[in-house]
Amino acid sequence: MNQHTRSQPAHEPLDDEERELMDPNNWDWDTLEEGVTVGESRANLTIPFTFEELDAIVEAAHGQGASTEEFIERLVLSSLHAAGT
Repeated sequence: MNQHTRSQPAHEPLDDEERELMDPNNWDWDTLEEGVTVGESRANLTIPFTFEELDAIVEAAHGQGASTEEFIERLVLSSLHAAGT
């Protein structure tokens, strides 16, 4: 691997072992490890709602026997299908 992409850690290391593991200078950049994705790759999306909006969404979802996530997903996909996207 010729180019290294570095990002800031999400949190400070909890101890010396974690500090060592988080240090990119200790990583083996030249030995590739293959991973296997199980199932369909997915992405998560965070959408800010007011508490009133979220309460209405949760109530509507439960009224249809769906989880909040399923309800929102159905609405979005239905809207995309209707728009021909």
